[in-house]
Amino acid sequence: MKIAICQSNPIIGDIKGNKEKIINGYKKGISDGADLVVFPELFLCGYPPLDLVEKKEFREEVIKTASEIASQTNSTGLIFGSITEDYEDNIGTNVYNSALLCYNGKIQFVQSKTLIPNYDVFDEVRYFESAKEIKIHHFKGEKLGISVCEDIWNDADYWKHRRYPIDPINKQISDGATLLINISASPYAYGKRKERFQMLSILTKDEKIPLAYVCCVGAQTELIFDGGSMCFNGKGDLCSLGKAFEEDYFIYDTEINYNPIQNVEAKFEEEVLKALIMGLKDYGKKTGFNKALVGLSGGIDSALVVYIAAKAFGNENVLAVMMPSKYSSKGSIEDSEKLISNLNIKSLQIPIQSVFDNLLNELKPVFNNLPEDVTEENLQSRIRGIYLMALANKFGYLLCATGNKSELATGYATLYGDMCGALAVIGDVYKTQVYQLADYINREEEVIPIEIINKVPSAELKPNQTDQDSLPPYDLLDKILKMYLEDQKEYNEIAEEIKEPDIVKKVLRMVDMNEFKRKQAPPVLRVSTKAFGYGRRYPIVQGWRK
Repeated sequence: MKIAICQSNPIIGDIKGNKEKIINGYKKGISDGADLVVFPELFLCGYPPLDLVEKKEFREEVIKTASEIASQTNSTGLIFGSITEDYEDNIGTNVYNSALLCYNGKIQFVQSKTLIPNYDVFDEVRYFESAKEIKIHHFKGEKLGISVCEDIWNDADYWKHRRYPIDPINKQISDGATLLINISASPYAYGKRKERFQMLSILTKDEKIPLAYVCCVGAQTELIFDGGSMCFNGKGDLCSLGKAFEEDYFIYDTEINYNPIQNVEAKFEEEVLKALIMGLKDYGKKTGFNKALVGLSGGIDSALVVYIAAKAFGNENVLAVMMPSKYSSKGSIEDSEKLISNLNIKSLQIPIQSVFDNLLNELKPVFNNLPEDVTEENLQSRIRGIYLMALANKFGYLLCATGNKSELATGYATLYGDMCGALAVIGDVYKTQVYQLADYINREEEVIPIEIINKVPSAELKPNQTDQDSLPPYDLLDKILKMYLEDQKEYNEIAEEIKEPDIVKKVLRMVDMNEFKRKQAPPVLRVSTKAFGYGRRYPIVQGWRK
């Protein structure tokens, strides 16, 4: 069977635009002699549609459009993801996340998702019911086992601990399936594509059955979908691999012997940079922005963000703003100007000192001679936030927040100051990883000035300030944070491994105390298994760690 894999990028809620992509992909598949054309999970409405699913008018439009698409089919099959409804028993939501198989002018077969995920960024139990039946469908001499995303992530031969008691794929194979089709919208995290490859290779090898695994690509707010669609033969060999972080289209022919593909994932720095560039670019495109604004401090975080912005929007569409005060080092301005020249981007310099001085004078009688503290430091950051937001509003820029994951985790950031922005571009990248990315960017030539990379990190909000006045060394801090945030370890286990119990206690307390800041932060592009945002839900008011 010749299968056209349409690894495409939908826009959530753009039913008309997504329909056009399906029709165009289907026509291309026909012209290429495909027997079957396949699009990813919930492609018609975009994934994840979230509370749009609860709107009756939205569901009706999706269902009506699905029938319109089916009416344009001929004998070539078309599979795409859509919402379906079944109010037979009036229990639960009666709404389903389904794969539709269309041909000869009609929706001929529907297989709804059986395993409904309810962890990390997944909240599908809120909207969708589990499939009532798991079936196969006879089509052009094959018995198709069609499934949706999570349904294939429960293989007993791969997982030591399974999330679900049911294995839909095993049921289809037991019923005689000769070809598996899985449509997916699986959010990216570094390492997940390799895990996908290993899991699907074991499944297809053990069951001696070919598989077309069709992935979504693009970014939907903070979620990044990396593409990398995979087609396997019945020996577990990877025969075809979709491009990473871009749309792709290719034909997989089950009758052809392909050279097996072994390498599915690049090194961390290459992968994550591509993910962040696509994430920012897609966020801007889908929200109507074509140019970006970055506050450039002379530090490595803002340098990395302005580089990503230049790659996402083009250097001619990026404005870097320097906002020095009396605490800013001479090197910070010079290093920033060097970076601006290297990237060939536009820039402004707006000193904040006079505004800061006037504000202190206005507040002096109110502060009643209390000694200076973090209040005065935060005022400087908030003045910069005002300038950046004003420029973004006046000229239509997308303001990129520049905080890294280490800062967001510990609260080493100013609410309504440097946390201002439409998107936290590197909010899921630890400080130590920021240095890795900078070194990778400079692998062939110096783009980010070496002075920025070698500089001792500092907020420059008071004399001789460094980050380590408030935080442990970043290599130690990031190790603690990863164990706590991503590995779900607690104080005793972390302290036993780190051998610095007081530091561990301090760091965990900082993370917990600053949940209120993260609730008000911009969306964070997700590149790890546990990013800040709606995939991590911790209470602000809690007594677990006082």
